[in-house]
Amino acid sequence: MTTGFARLSAVDLTNLAIEAPDTPMHVGMVAVLDGASICDADGQLRLAEIRADIDRLLSRVPELRRIVHHPGWLAGPPLWVDDPSFDIDRHVNGIALSPPGGEAALMRVAEERLAPLLDRVHPMWRIWFVTGLPDGRVAAILALHHALADGLAAVRLLEALLAPTATATHSAWSAAAAPGWRMLARDNLRLRLTTLRRLIHPPRTCRLAGSLSSSRQLLGHAWHAPRTSLTGPVGPHRALAVLRLDLATVKDVAHAHDGKVNDVVLNLAAGGLRALLRSRGERVDRIDIHAAVAASPRTRTPAPRTGNRAGVIVVKLPLGEPDPAVRLRLISANSNNAKHEQQLTTAQGLMLWLARLGLLRRFTRRQRLTTIVESNVTGPPAPIRLLGADVIDMIPIGALAGNLAISFLAFSYAGVLTITVRVDAQRHPDVPVLVAAMADDWRSLMALSGTDQREAATW
Repeated sequence: MTTGFARLSAVDLTNLAIEAPDTPMHVGMVAVLDGASICDADGQLRLAEIRADIDRLLSRVPELRRIVHHPGWLAGPPLWVDDPSFDIDRHVNGIALSPPGGEAALMRVAEERLAPLLDRVHPMWRIWFVTGLPDGRVAAILALHHALADGLAAVRLLEALLAPTATATHSAWSAAAAPGWRMLARDNLRLRLTTLRRLIHPPRTCRLAGSLSSSRQLLGHAWHAPRTSLTGPVGPHRALAVLRLDLATVKDVAHAHDGKVNDVVLNLAAGGLRALLRSRGERVDRIDIHAAVAASPRTRTPAPRTGNRAGVIVVKLPLGEPDPAVRLRLISANSNNAKHEQQLTTAQGLMLWLARLGLLRRFTRRQRLTTIVESNVTGPPAPIRLLGADVIDMIPIGALAGNLAISFLAFSYAGVLTITVRVDAQRHPDVPVLVAAMADDWRSLMALSGTDQREAATW
């Protein structure tokens, strides 16, 4: 549907509807920087200058000045308008770690900052610059609501905001105040009429019937995920674990087993979950868990820097297979079949209708369609600079919702593939078992593939 206003999409609205105090729906990123250019001679953060620079650069990404406006009865879906009281000081702040600092302390701070909901009265993003890391490094913790952007769009936003280049294109910011009710009501009527014409158009009606058939196929494929201790209503506390792999080696291993990079990520996740369940005394033979895998639509148009385009497919992971090489081939085949048999928008349509009926949160906390959630985002292939500082490392942090208490989020940056495992801390205190098994499987895959033995870095 086309509209003259920046309406929120169905997926954007779903990400708002599922949110609750124990289920914040924002994604995060921790970027570790060389702090020389953003700190003074005493190692103190130049916070005032950073705020001024970011405020100026917001002209490149005016979307980050906007809030959700609910226009009211008959005026159509919510839309994005500018925050009339925008204040950069509210969105950019500094934190000092207590000595000796370190990555574990940094990630604890990141979890603390990402735990509360973002205030919807103001633009739904925050950045905290963290000092006190070894070697004069500074970390930037970014929180961005999922209604604003999915993983790929978030990367594009970050690059446009903090890593501008001479060739970057942008438009100057201009106010987008809330239009009047009558104007929005007319626009909403046009939307409804357009939708009606499309529904009664024979080719589109056939496509709608095909979509309904695809929905039945997806539900049939995902129905009755096995009962394990992996799922359960998500609580307010989170824990993180990180695995870092050499990206070129991951590609070599994937190609050696007729797979793709994401198949390797899913395979390592399966190996870790297999070890986790076995350590708890649960059976894994003949168990295929269901992974909700984010997938991007095939299109020639470039990905936007806001909004949500990714859909979801369900891929079965055979935990009963102990050999990581055999398991990788099975997962590659399952993933390939899912991409051809399932429509990416099917799950989105189901979630939207549940949201409209007010049943979304109840459904997601009791569903038995999927067991884990996984996503793979392609980041900058070469090192970048943020606000003039070299970016040494980038660590993604995904969201947890419903009863999916484990997520795997892979992110590639400058030749390194970082896999972040985020779990409900109370339900999965034994996450180190999972990550250690992932590292063990990685070593086995490299040995079987005849690739260079490049050890995985974990913490």
